Amino acid sequence: MTVQYVAATCFTLVLLLFVANLLVDLYARGVVREALDEGVRAAVPVDAAAGACETRAHEVLSGLLRGPAGAGVTVQCNVDAGAVHAHATVTMRSWLPSLLPAWRFHADASASRAT
Repeated sequence: MTVQYVAATCFTLVLLLFVANLLVDLYARGVVREALDEGVRAAVPVDAAAGACETRAHEVLSGLLRGPAGAGVTVQCNVDAGAVHAHATVTMRSWLPSLLPAWRFHADASASRAT
């Protein structure tokens, strides 16, 4: 009975760890999307500074997604005469890399500029 109890407890704890890892990854995805939106909003005005999009996106990321969770996020912005586009490439490391692979995704945001 003791071996079965220990095995069931270990399995339950690993399952809880997977669920917690998923929740942190979903939170990170929301933060990245919000950072891109904020970056695009900062660069929409015609008189915005040249690096306003990246600067604002990195401010949001550093405020909401610190440490190792935010280390795998790269943001690139492209400002044209009529639109602002932001793209993020994200790699979220797994808490148990031998059992669960890293989660990779891309996120985009764009807005039209008033000319």
